[in-house]
Amino acid sequence: MPLNFTLLGPGLGYTCSGAKKVQSTVFLTPDGRRKTQALMTWNVTCTYNQILASRYPSCCVSMSSFYNSTITPCPSCSCGCQNNNNCISGDAEIESVVGKNRTRSRNSNAMIRCTNHMCPIRVHWHVKLNYKEYWRVKMTVTNFNYAMNYTQWTLVAQHPNLDNITQVFSFEYKPLLPYKYTNDTGMFYGLKFYNDVLKEAGADGNVQSELILRKDMSTFTFKQGWAFPRKIYFNGDECAMPGPEEYPYLPNSANSKLISVSTMASFLLLVFANLLGMI
Repeated sequence: MPLNFTLLGPGLGYTCSGAKKVQSTVFLTPDGRRKTQALMTWNVTCTYNQILASRYPSCCVSMSSFYNSTITPCPSCSCGCQNNNNCISGDAEIESVVGKNRTRSRNSNAMIRCTNHMCPIRVHWHVKLNYKEYWRVKMTVTNFNYAMNYTQWTLVAQHPNLDNITQVFSFEYKPLLPYKYTNDTGMFYGLKFYNDVLKEAGADGNVQSELILRKDMSTFTFKQGWAFPRKIYFNGDECAMPGPEEYPYLPNSANSKLISVSTMASFLLLVFANLLGMI
């Protein structure tokens, strides 16, 4: 019987404990009629640390809304700009570089499309519509990696209104309860055989869905970026978020009043100057 184990994690960032002997596992035979007991069973616990996996995030978040024409992009160099000299400038260039039968590899950093953020994955959160009792959000996940598909991808979002999510159109959804009395986190993933594979960068390299959330009138607001997520994770990695001061802001009626007053004052000064010229 083996005595010593060395178990490597499925990728960078994983740390595994030593093997611990536990009670032998009992399982059914392939025909499902009998139970069989293993001679010996070991338990190995592995944990994942994003910082150990990479110095930089692997995804970023951009934002927009119906009430502001400004689009807040991912922060510049969100995923590090160390590969910006080797990135691909567009879909036309990729065919000339690697051809149609390109190999997909998780380590193909040079196969990222050139962007301001240099992330292989971007999650865009768009506040789309406002109803009397509900509001609507559109989420789009875009792949900028020409060398990799993401099979059975997952996206985790944290937002206080996820406790009242009413409908998700094109993704599966499962609420997560990290704390007993807090329901503000949920996991989204693709529909099987429809969009559970996020294809490589290009025309088909994105998946998207809309969701409808019911308002809690005691907390709901569009002010101070409340409608945007607190955190986003893609395939377990936390995505880089814009700073709160960069979120699309709700237009302030006071600003328009100030502009109107300023315009009126300028008009009166112009009239007064003309009157002086006539004297």
